[in-house]
Amino acid sequence: MDIYQHFRPEEHEQIDYLLDKVRQAETQYAPVLTHFLDPRGQYMLQVIVGSFNDLHVAFDGGRDAERCRAVIAPSYYEPTREDFELTLIEIDYPAKFVTLQHQHVLGTLMSLGIEREQVGDIMVAERIQFVLTKQLESYIMLELTRIKGATIKLNVIPFEDMIQSEEYWETHEATVSATRLDVVLKEMIRKSRTIAKTHIQRKRVKVNHTLIEAADFQLEAGDLLSIQGFGRAKITEIGNRTKKDKLRITYQTLFK
Repeated sequence: MDIYQHFRPEEHEQIDYLLDKVRQAETQYAPVLTHFLDPRGQYMLQVIVGSFNDLHVAFDGGRDAERCRAVIAPSYYEPTREDFELTLIEIDYPAKFVTLQHQHVLGTLMSLGIEREQVGDIMVAERIQFVLTKQLESYIMLELTRIKGATIKLNVIPFEDMIQSEEYWETHEATVSATRLDVVLKEMIRKSRTIAKTHIQRKRVKVNHTLIEAADFQLEAGDLLSIQGFGRAKITEIGNRTKKDKLRITYQTLFK
């Protein structure tokens, strides 16, 4: 079975990484841990693992997490929370004097040299928390002392105390002529196809955190879109065609 034929050319590097992890689990017949995967990466890994006998995959990034680490393991092995090597950190900051948002936390983490793959979900509500790979816990506790000019304090807390972001994803159903980026984007932002293309050409649209400049880019279930000026959207399902040869899709939006 040629795994690559099921995925996009730009995803082949990710496939290489995931295949290597799966083959490690098969060869060693022991659990293997990945970095954090977005929903698309999780789907890709499930497809790959499905082509191997006697292996299964489990995901964890905290309660209802979008970004998760995966444990690929022989069928006999049932992973525990400890196997995922996660840490949950809460930020103590002067909320009366500074407003912190998701991008401020993520941007500061990136400025410390931490790769995106090492960071899980960032939850912003009355409190702010983020999930990180366990191996970076000591480093981040030492180095992360300020965000947006404000002095902060970090506390490692149990996952039982993990909060949920005050985010309200709206679910939509629609029919589209194709899964091209410009066609679906037009539907999501409720604008003309010309305006949708302009957003793409002006480098305002990312798919799965990658800048996409091709209007005919083919979207798939699990894709996460970041649309500058609007917010985020994700394709949750691509269904069957209607009698008029339109595709039924379900998507969610988290717009400003």
